[in-house]
Amino acid sequence: MTDTSINNELLASYKLAHYHVYGSPSFILKIGQYSPELDDIYKTSSKKIAAFITAFNPASIELSNQENKDRNQQLEEKIKTLHLCYFHGEGKCDESEGSSEESFLVFEIDQTEAIRLGKEFGQNAIVWIPENSIPELLLLK
Repeated sequence: MTDTSINNELLASYKLAHYHVYGSPSFILKIGQYSPELDDIYKTSSKKIAAFITAFNPASIELSNQENKDRNQQLEEKIKTLHLCYFHGEGKCDESEGSSEESFLVFEIDQTEAIRLGKEFGQNAIVWIPENSIPELLLLK
């Protein structure tokens, strides 16, 4: 997607972010970098695709911690309604800054549904991880 309303600085921060996954074991996803941990999950289970999604800070507008937690709880309920397996996680644009966005790594969600959820919760982008275990940034705006 080349036509985007996301500014270059924000786009760069998404691409450089660390997407922490709190599975067993925990691991970090990075855009464009193969994830051996996720590949192990794909190889040892029926899971072959995933999306990393949050409901925090829609359109990169900072909300209160409570508003973000409430929105993420709504997202988690939607994921449960879809009967999808997921791990908790968090996206961190700057590891030293300490700010993060609670997120979910959702398995076996098709790309159309992942995009729909991201848009429903006002996100600029989501992370899509196909069967090759290399995370991709999907812009939604």
